[in-house]
Amino acid sequence: MNVESRGTAIRWFDCRSGKGKQLNSFDGACTPNSLKILHRNQGIPSSWMSYCNYLCECRSKQILNGKKCKCALAEEGAHHGLEVFETSDGRGFGLRVRKGATIKKDETLCHYAGEIITSKEAKRRDHENSESRIGSYLLDMDEKRQYCIDATYFRSAAAFINHSCAEPNCRLFRALGSHLDANFPHLGLRAKEDIGELTELTFNYGEKPEGICVECHGVHCLCRHCKELNHERN
Repeated sequence: MNVESRGTAIRWFDCRSGKGKQLNSFDGACTPNSLKILHRNQGIPSSWMSYCNYLCECRSKQILNGKKCKCALAEEGAHHGLEVFETSDGRGFGLRVRKGATIKKDETLCHYAGEIITSKEAKRRDHENSESRIGSYLLDMDEKRQYCIDATYFRSAAAFINHSCAEPNCRLFRALGSHLDANFPHLGLRAKEDIGELTELTFNYGEKPEGICVECHGVHCLCRHCKELNHERN
């Protein structure tokens, strides 16, 4: 029996081939240079993150200094004081920073979790949900739009983060998981700036979601920027 050496930080195998084909590996820790090589070999954007596994040097070091790496923290879920609240302007529920808590720029907040479905099934559900006024919690997993995450019935706190066209304080990121399949990346939210207590978290969905405005009773995007523009026009 072969035992994998701890000198290999990240090593994945393609189980779909039935032959245990090795996809990629690199030695040492998950340094920026190592990740660039990994992303280049996998043919994915350099802006993506990669989560290292338990063999990485950074995981053994954290046992000594008690400080966990970003990958380990992200795997454990939300690490900040976040709370779901009901918005006062008709946008339903939102997610904000709890009183007494703060978030620093570039900190990982949480993952976007839900059912993984095909784009064909996503279109069917989106049409079905729009007719029943359930709302849409669909998010493309990658730029190819082959698969989506549907957080309608199974979700994390990230599903409560509302949209903002011009003033989002969070941004979506994609990260390779231990399977190294770029079709099924982890989706997470990271702070774009320092965020203070009781501040609502928002990110740009990429497409403007429309709803009925409780102030003008018109149908338009309900983020603060779009509401002001629509109200000025009317």
